[in-house]
Amino acid sequence: MPEKYAISYPAKRIHSDGRAENVKVLLAKECPVKLFLNGKLFTTLFASPLALKELAIGHLITEGVLSFSEIENVEIEGGMVHVRTQSENKKIHNEDAGIIGRAGKAGKSEKEYKTSREIFVDSESVFDPQAVFAGMEYLESDTYKLTRGTHLAALIDRSGKLAVQIVDVGRHNAVDKAVGAAFLKGLDLSQHYMLSTGRQPAYMVTKAARAGIPLIATKSMPFDSGVEAAKKANVCLIGQLRKESMLVFAGEWRVKL
Repeated sequence: MPEKYAISYPAKRIHSDGRAENVKVLLAKECPVKLFLNGKLFTTLFASPLALKELAIGHLITEGVLSFSEIENVEIEGGMVHVRTQSENKKIHNEDAGIIGRAGKAGKSEKEYKTSREIFVDSESVFDPQAVFAGMEYLESDTYKLTRGTHLAALIDRSGKLAVQIVDVGRHNAVDKAVGAAFLKGLDLSQHYMLSTGRQPAYMVTKAARAGIPLIATKSMPFDSGVEAAKKANVCLIGQLRKESMLVFAGEWRVKL
């Protein structure tokens, strides 16, 4: 499947000793995806050409537009994704509102939400350090090895077992797709952590927090805005994840020592 994410392009490689040669390299594909909400164009996203249903669902959740329980139907038509809610007459807006995920399965009607401008993950989940270190095994994808042009997001449970792994040209799209995949699989996001290859500014942290994810781990370093957002949202934020160590910047109580 990695080949579906990539396309071959000609280029000229110039070496430091003056040699030059014509080569072909694989570049990551990017395509426009039109997202319709209840029959109206909501936005156009630019993303890798696969897992478009997951992208649409995850984007609406992580942007605070819908809760899991409001999604009724999702259909793909070429590069268009149509999302229907249980009440099409409900006023949908794109304010920076926080949807707070509580313990419960994504997509189940019993999942509770609270909307406010302050995002807070209402979960008591803690994770063994070894379950977080286990994420190192899933940080690289075949698509990245081919193109060197994609990001990855994964969901890993408290035992360190991989539940979702997905790639995209955008770090934010990868997170959206992972959350969308969780919805389709009926995963309990309060019992999983998000693994990401991308840096974590406040915007990225709040996307995961809106989905109710209690811990984010990245191989990169977070921004200071990401750390402050994680503290406010009750999210554990881990940076510079390596086989031998990790840096915990916020919510360290979620890492059980």
